[in-house]
Amino acid sequence: MKILFAAAAFAELPQPTKNRAASSIELLEEHPRMYPVRRRGLMRGYRYFAAGRHLIYYKVSSQEVRITAIIPGAMRRA
Repeated sequence: MKILFAAAAFAELPQPTKNRAASSIELLEEHPRMYPVRRRGLMRGYRYFAAGRHLIYYKVSSQEVRITAIIPGAMRRA
């Protein structure tokens, strides 16, 4: 499974958050549907996981996992 994401957005994260996100992203290669689907809000239908104080949202297709958003966990409307 191919993982696609914007390296520039990932580079701006604090180092502990990068480490947590990297370990979760590695798991996505083998188990892309392991995290829950957002049921409501702007990111409805996207899967997500927490990395430090950020939420990482992604979509799964047959060939790839596309990381679409990295949002600070304190945002109320995501």
